Amino acid sequence: AAWRTGLRGKPRDTRSRPKGERLRSCKQKLLLRREGRGLRSGVFSSVITLQTPLKKTKALIGEMGMTFSSAYVPSALCCPSRASILTGKYPHNHYVVNNTLEGNCSSISWQKIQEPNTFPAILRSKCGYQTFFAGKYLNEYGAPDAGGLEHVPLGWSYWYALEKNSKYYNYTLSINGKARKHGENYSVDYLTDVLANVSLDFLGYKSNSEPFFMMISTPAPHSPWTAAPQYQKAFQNVFAPRNKNFNIHGMNKHWLIRQAKTPMTNSSIQFLDNAFRKRWQTLLSVDDLVEKLVKRLEFTGELDNTYIFYTSDNGYHTGQFSLPIDKRQLYEFDIKVPLLVRGPGIKPNQTSKMLVANIDLGPTILDIAGYDVNKTQMDGMSFLPILVSISPSINPDSTTITVT
Repeated sequence: AAWRTGLRGKPRDTRSRPKGERLRSCKQKLLLRREGRGLRSGVFSSVITLQTPLKKTKALIGEMGMTFSSAYVPSALCCPSRASILTGKYPHNHYVVNNTLEGNCSSISWQKIQEPNTFPAILRSKCGYQTFFAGKYLNEYGAPDAGGLEHVPLGWSYWYALEKNSKYYNYTLSINGKARKHGENYSVDYLTDVLANVSLDFLGYKSNSEPFFMMISTPAPHSPWTAAPQYQKAFQNVFAPRNKNFNIHGMNKHWLIRQAKTPMTNSSIQFLDNAFRKRWQTLLSVDDLVEKLVKRLEFTGELDNTYIFYTSDNGYHTGQFSLPIDKRQLYEFDIKVPLLVRGPGIKPNQTSKMLVANIDLGPTILDIAGYDVNKTQMDGMSFLPILVSISPSINPDSTTITVT
């Protein structure tokens, strides 16, 4: 049942094994990542509350580990933010400035210069990890002018990547460099469930003699907000949050914010509420995905030796300063993201106020694997010391962070 995509058997590992000796300190870990949805837009508040459709995720990751209440991204846009996660660099250092090939999103230049130095590539080549990717990679991935779907980025042992941007049906996947089209039959094509199934399969066929790393990048809750059939009537009484900056004029904000028409029309507000509700509906399938993976790891006896990260590439606004649905702005609602982590040495039910960013994810994961982050050109820094213990030399309320 897991191979609802039509695949059968164990996919061939298309990447050559590293010749170097694997670090003995490598551990198993799993990174879960989802498409953009900000804390301030209601899925998460500054501390995870019951105001979220992701109750299973909150219980299985947040309550079993640490919730970061001050996690941010330097760019509130898909491709630049995803590039920062992969490289550990700020956008001005990885040169991905927008979601186009011309903006270096999965361009030939990106593939030659940045992909060999991503943290998954280091895990694969230096630490001997089995590396698995499933879902949305970069917005222009699969473009014919940049290698098409045959291109499999360096560092990935198993590759199930979506062609270009978010879809739920009628999409194409690159499966280790070979195209596989999907239609609109829920039982075999709904992308969030397909990603869950291929991920569960990987946990079944991976080698037990090597550590593994997984990155699962669902389309939800990105537009077109297509929920699974069983969830399409959920949350009928849920509305976009009416926080203090909802439907007011940003008169003291920068010029772009001031262009929004205030107040919004009733039809615009109804559209926002409907979009918000549909996003929540799509996230219920993500919640199911998290539950399935955690239960499988528990069943195989690997959960206690696995680090699980749950985060996003950007936030979102729904009516703040009368702005229509989008992101891109350097305001709290667009740059703040959820970040939940559980794993060995992390005490349950912790909340950290420490300021962290998506550029810190790669260094943290490499640190967990025992790799010296100083050997990289990453801008971020490891927050592993925060996960396993709070150092007395660190002030969680300070915007300047020094870990010694």
